[in-house]
Amino acid sequence: MIGKTILILAALLGIAGVAGADLTGIWAFRCEDDQLSKPLPLAEFTAAIHSQGPAISGACTGESPNPWNGMVTGRLEEGKIDLVVLLIEHPMVVGRMIGTVDGSGDIAGAFVSSDEEGSGWRGNFSGRLTTPDLALYEPAAPEPLPFVPAVAGGISDFREGASAPPVEEAPKRRTVQVIGYTRDTIYSRPVM
Repeated sequence: MIGKTILILAALLGIAGVAGADLTGIWAFRCEDDQLSKPLPLAEFTAAIHSQGPAISGACTGESPNPWNGMVTGRLEEGKIDLVVLLIEHPMVVGRMIGTVDGSGDIAGAFVSSDEEGSGWRGNFSGRLTTPDLALYEPAAPEPLPFVPAVAGGISDFREGASAPPVEEAPKRRTVQVIGYTRDTIYSRPVM
């Protein structure tokens, strides 16, 4: 009897620990797509998550198919997590991830995602805390410009000269044409 009581107490403490879990840190996520379609941008990504109470927010980055940056927002309540991921790239991609946080602190569940061109993905995801230090997060490097802008001259070439005060122009006189009608006016067609 005492053994069962201890087991129930341990289970309740474990659930309370998950419910009050602090997810702040850098997480590695992996999403497995059920469908064979375009490459899934969320296949593997890293998220810097800050949790305050049940609210979750942060930034994320990935490398598939091209380096991208994004945002994460969501909630954690009673061991259940609900995340929304927005990829800031073209085409824009949004994903929703719903799952649970287990006793070891790992996250697992299902996701659904689509982009602005109409492609969609769904499947399962998992997440693991890599470090609680948010200072180690590095966003994806922006893509270099495909061209070099041509600029003639240096910054010293842009000098402010003395500018003349603006000239105020007198308003031009408008000619007004007055048209008057009387009851005896004859119209070329009937007026409605």
